[in-house]
Amino acid sequence: MGNVLKRKIIACLICSIMLILMVVGCEAEEEEFDEKPLIAVNNYVYEMSNALLDDVLLADLKGWSRDYYDEDDDMPFYYDEERREWLAEHLNDLEALRSSHMDEQFPTAGEISDWEVVIVRGDHEWLLEGEAVNDALHKLEEIYNEFTGVLKMIEDNDGELDMAQSERVLEILETIEPGVNEVREVFFR
Repeated sequence: MGNVLKRKIIACLICSIMLILMVVGCEAEEEEFDEKPLIAVNNYVYEMSNALLDDVLLADLKGWSRDYYDEDDDMPFYYDEERREWLAEHLNDLEALRSSHMDEQFPTAGEISDWEVVIVRGDHEWLLEGEAVNDALHKLEEIYNEFTGVLKMIEDNDGELDMAQSERVLEILETIEPGVNEVREVFFR
């Protein structure tokens, strides 16, 4: 009987050791998430969205005048030299902000697509998935390109816009806030 008891104890020890190794093995398979790329994306979205919705920038863009006054038609728009200088400064600031974030720390779309990260902000918790992040970054890039394109258009035309260009300014003014807020919703619920 002593041998049977010894065998049972040895079998239990072997099973315990195997169970411990399996648990350790499972834990070793879990990858730790590198937060640096997530922080880089978060900071970029936060800073760029704030810059695009800056009250001063939007006020300067809305500060057009008209060469003539017609009650039926307030267009085309004209930006005087001082206003164009302000808009050129805003354009430089936006470009500098973008280039300061788009460095080797910023993850590629391929790296982001693998993300599945639980985000906790205050009482809110949600799963941040890579494809949603890539879609939001793509949308933010489109908004940035459209917005900076409008600023460059004003600069290139010495502030004298035609009707189509004036309508483009109005369109960006109408769509920028909802578009940026849609991007922010992915990151800052």
